[in-house]
Amino acid sequence: MHLSKQGRLMLRRARGQQVCRREGMSFPFSSSFSSSSSPTSRFQGTKKKLFEKILIANRGEIACRVIRTAKNLGIQTVALYSDVDGPQSLHAKMADEAVQIGSGPSPSESYLRGNEVLEIASMTGAQAIHPGYGFLSENSTFATNILNAGIVFVGPPPSAILAMGSKSHSKLIMEDAGVPTTPGYHGKNQDPDYLLHEAVEHVGFPLLIKA
Repeated sequence: MHLSKQGRLMLRRARGQQVCRREGMSFPFSSSFSSSSSPTSRFQGTKKKLFEKILIANRGEIACRVIRTAKNLGIQTVALYSDVDGPQSLHAKMADEAVQIGSGPSPSESYLRGNEVLEIASMTGAQAIHPGYGFLSENSTFATNILNAGIVFVGPPPSAILAMGSKSHSKLIMEDAGVPTTPGYHGKNQDPDYLLHEAVEHVGFPLLIKA
């Protein structure tokens, strides 16, 4: 049986409703929809915007994706560009505003300058900073400084960044919460004899040693 595009969409929707009913969930979409409407556009105008303007502390495709989503939500964007990327880079041209950060060729001389990111956010009137991923996104000090400046950090709280930044610390948190984990030793005592004792008495074999 051949189905039109609209017919296939209707069939998918019916299947989704069946799954939701079986799992005791409500189906998230309204009964009428257009195949041309995007998930984002369906929610436009239904809720008050969280922000009028955000700054993206990243570059390239990462920044472009954040900018596209912000535009769909009616939020203005501020991009940063390094001396190497320049104002003609795609993410800088896509944003409503673009400001150069730093003056050197490396990320440490541009995108990783947290204090300068905050200054630019304040100068441009950005209400929130989106770090993207990489760069400053896992820097708990940066996130804390943003909050202390009265700006919203679009990401997890600094405490979560700090906890998840250490594999040993995050494993202790999971163990305390009763989450099953692979047996191992992550303590500070790195004496060979002690490590051998831990392996024999607590970890077991086969044994994986990671530097």
